[in-house]
Amino acid sequence: MAHKLNLRGPAGWAIAQAIASDDMLELSVSKLKIGFLILSLVLISGCGKKQASAPWPATVRFEGLTQSEINSVRESLNKFSDSFGSEVFFFDERVSQFQISIGKLGNSEATSSKAGLATFDDSSCKVELNNLIFQSDYSSYLEPVVWHELGHCAGMEHNPKSGELMYHIASPQSLYTEEAIHRFWSAFSGLTGIFTVF
Repeated sequence: MAHKLNLRGPAGWAIAQAIASDDMLELSVSKLKIGFLILSLVLISGCGKKQASAPWPATVRFEGLTQSEINSVRESLNKFSDSFGSEVFFFDERVSQFQISIGKLGNSEATSSKAGLATFDDSSCKVELNNLIFQSDYSSYLEPVVWHELGHCAGMEHNPKSGELMYHIASPQSLYTEEAIHRFWSAFSGLTGIFTVF
């Protein structure tokens, strides 16, 4: 189905509500009574395909991101690894059996309203992020979207409970409870075999 991205005035982005294909993220913006815009990322069911397991740690490569965007994503990935107390990702020349590339979604009508997309096979995962989540107004969504897509890379499916990182609607990082983050890490650990220290 076709998706449209609409810009509305100086307040920022407004994303048209659309029915998304079953392997994408959908962005929608709702207006509060006090006039603020809040971005809600609707992670459509089927975002990525289930993988039985992957040989981790993974080597991460960045494609088509600015240095500032790379720094933001690396900060999120380093925080992710730090929570495990061991390396989850390699950023140097070490080669692992599983490769992750992180880049931007193309600007097509089909992807313009998507926050991200994860596609993978037995040896690699491609994570594509919408340029919108790199903008300062929506930067608090970058980490949950990246983590959500990495969950799919590891084989995680959507969680039916709201407030979970793998739920189909994301929130700013600050709204996730410590317990929800621990449940995510535990599931990720179980699929990848990487021991966590929490």
